[in-house]
Amino acid sequence: MDTNILNLSQASEFLGISEKTLIKLLREEHIPARKIGREWRFSREALVRWLAAGDSTNYINQNERYMVSEDTPGRSPDLFDGIGSRLDSLRKNGNRIQALLPDLGRDVTIPREATLRVSYKQQREIEKLEFKIFWSLREECKLETNQKSGTFPQKKNR
Repeated sequence: MDTNILNLSQASEFLGISEKTLIKLLREEHIPARKIGREWRFSREALVRWLAAGDSTNYINQNERYMVSEDTPGRSPDLFDGIGSRLDSLRKNGNRIQALLPDLGRDVTIPREATLRVSYKQQREIEKLEFKIFWSLREECKLETNQKSGTFPQKKNR
């Protein structure tokens, strides 16, 4: 067999990871692979190029992640109305996020220049339509971890 073409088991061994981890990468990353019938095939050379092209700064250490969010279950027409009212509240409060998320603990304002991303995803048993507004982290907005626990506040269900 050509040693430049690897099956799932050989590719996971080549990368030094479990098959389970490789399957997770296939779902979540743009890993170079081709599915032929029921089997995955990998080019050894393409895997090396993929590794070389990676950038570790794309992966956030979960201990360095700060997130405050609210989940609001309901009927979709009501949720659509809720999006509109939250945007109105954001505008009325000078783009201050704490007007929407009081548990944020500090006031962060969305800057004048930002990016809107609309995406549809299927992940496991959930479908998602996401609206995200994002911008580069500004020095004055960097948060310190809780020195005792080494963590940030996480998530709140509403």
